[in-house]
Amino acid sequence: MGFLQNIFHNRSIKRLRQMLEALRMGDFSLQYSLDKLRGEERLMAQEINNVIKEFRIHEHNRVRESHFYEAMHDTINSMLIATDESYKVRWMNKAAIEGLCGFRIDSIDKLAALFPTFPEEIKCLKKGCSRLISHTHDDGTECQYMATMTPFFTKGMAYRLYTIDRVDNILQEVEVLSQQRLIRVLTHEIMNSLAPIISLSGTLVGGIDTDDENMRIGREDELMALQAINRRAEGLLDFVRNYRAISAVPKPMVEPVAVGKLVNDIKDLQDYAARESTAFIVNCPEQVISVDRGQIEQVVINLLKNSREAGSIKTQLVADVSPDNRWLVITVTDNGCGFLPDAVERLFVPFYSTKQGGQGIGLSVCRQIITNHGGTITALNRTGSTGAIFRVQLPL
Repeated sequence: MGFLQNIFHNRSIKRLRQMLEALRMGDFSLQYSLDKLRGEERLMAQEINNVIKEFRIHEHNRVRESHFYEAMHDTINSMLIATDESYKVRWMNKAAIEGLCGFRIDSIDKLAALFPTFPEEIKCLKKGCSRLISHTHDDGTECQYMATMTPFFTKGMAYRLYTIDRVDNILQEVEVLSQQRLIRVLTHEIMNSLAPIISLSGTLVGGIDTDDENMRIGREDELMALQAINRRAEGLLDFVRNYRAISAVPKPMVEPVAVGKLVNDIKDLQDYAARESTAFIVNCPEQVISVDRGQIEQVVINLLKNSREAGSIKTQLVADVSPDNRWLVITVTDNGCGFLPDAVERLFVPFYSTKQGGQGIGLSVCRQIITNHGGTITALNRTGSTGAIFRVQLPL
């Protein structure tokens, strides 16, 4: 190899080494000047510059996307923590940092700073299952978290994404939403009654307090107006009575009862036609649960009645234990007309009804009873078929 070729070779090797070192260190600022280079040496330096430029563009896009997703995740109120399989924390959003320890942790075990059992309860989470984590502080105050775990894979590595919410925050949001819905319904019903009362009473006053004989109303018209006012006033009074009934649901008086016995008693309370059209399936007859027997019977009977009134000719009631053995799940499935999509979320709002002449009391009372038992009740349309599904969960 000639002297000049040797110099060119050494310079090219040096530039390649510098490029590889810069890529390894994540430094994409390397740039060679091409002014004094010629021939193959210039082409080599130019190609190295192009490679570094491509890496610089990709890194810029990656950082920009990372900042975008970081900012997006920081707007989420739920606390999010991503860990690897050894429970080392790889990422936390802003809500998790501020809502848990106040600083970024490097391991789930550091959650023991909140209370000692928190890390182990988090590690016990299974895919798709929620867990209520409670702790009573020394001053007697109780703190509750609802946590879920979702496994995911990226770049060949397995990770766990934990979603943690303060229960009191969830309840506050639900309470505000429920109050807004209730206010809309109350306002609608009250205005429907007051508007004709005001109009008719104004007509009566105007017809009596006038010197124009042509404007005076007769006795028959007076009687009709007063009767209409009376009807609307009685309707408003009934509405207020119903509201008072909803707000006065008694606290449950719980007692242990076998699930099989509970369902059989509900079956016996149905008339012959209802028993013939309903399949009662109990997969855990010996399971004992502590509930207010009368109130739970009232809830299930109301759900079965709603199914019949929705045109169902084949209803199924299934009682079973949830996969995590924490809940008794009672599911009522029918083949009736189902619900309109926008009606599902309002079914349990007081005074909202999808039935002609319905008062919207039954399902609201059902939810209050189930909530007082520490459970949940949900409704949804059946997929791929007509009908609805009501699901009641009661804690074991």
